[in-house]
Amino acid sequence: MEIRALIEDFTAHLDDDEHTSPRTAEFYEADLREFAGFLAGRGVTGVEEVGVGHVMDFRNHLLSENRKRFTVYRKDAAVRRFLDWVRASSDAELDFDPIEPMHQPLDQQIVFLEEEEAKQLLAFPVNRPEDARDAVVIRLMLETGVTVSEVRGLLRSDVDLKAAQVHLGGPGSHLAPRSHRLSAETVEAVRRYLDLRKDQTPELIVGRAARPVATSKSLQNALWKRCEQVGLWRVSPMNLRHTFAIRLLRRGATLNELKEALGVRDTTNIGVYKKFV
Repeated sequence: MEIRALIEDFTAHLDDDEHTSPRTAEFYEADLREFAGFLAGRGVTGVEEVGVGHVMDFRNHLLSENRKRFTVYRKDAAVRRFLDWVRASSDAELDFDPIEPMHQPLDQQIVFLEEEEAKQLLAFPVNRPEDARDAVVIRLMLETGVTVSEVRGLLRSDVDLKAAQVHLGGPGSHLAPRSHRLSAETVEAVRRYLDLRKDQTPELIVGRAARPVATSKSLQNALWKRCEQVGLWRVSPMNLRHTFAIRLLRRGATLNELKEALGVRDTTNIGVYKKFV
């Protein structure tokens, strides 16, 4: 099946998908047309001819042009989602899984989001309670460095919307107690999420049937879902904690101040962040 024709069908699919923002759909269409042009230059016009090597060659081509990391990841995500859609929604046969070869990080060890990437991550439509929940979790991780285990233990009473503060490191946490200021946008996001809920569950973040989010995997999967929606690589909660730490240092915080903000006991393991400032 011809790649360019499939891209048109996929674009129409994105236009009808309520979970994909118009901006993301626009980016994806441009990214996929670039991918098709790259393949055509190598004599590949049918999707059945596409292999893992072509996908990786496209990434290496982007990297050789010194594209921004954010751009490379977004184009990777566009290609991944397109090929996955082709496998699931067309008669074309692909002899490889498009997911695995392409989500490996471009960086080693400390991987964080630049400001443009953080904005993109929060660009998914918020129409349902679970959308509002995920927006709150992402904002809290970016603004406070909260860990997954702490998110699961947060109570409504830990958030003071009037004072725009959240209290972290409560009973059962291996991290020190600390408080963080919340932006007006995050306060509004929390308020909206709570207004959409019909339960009286004391936990701040709940899953299905208003039960507390039980596993780290459920939060990770929710985050990956949002990454897919907006065209980002598979961001982890630790990537968001790294982002918080580097943001804080870039604003002039000392390592001791970062230590307190993260709730850790010493600065031995956080000195690595300084090379990104």
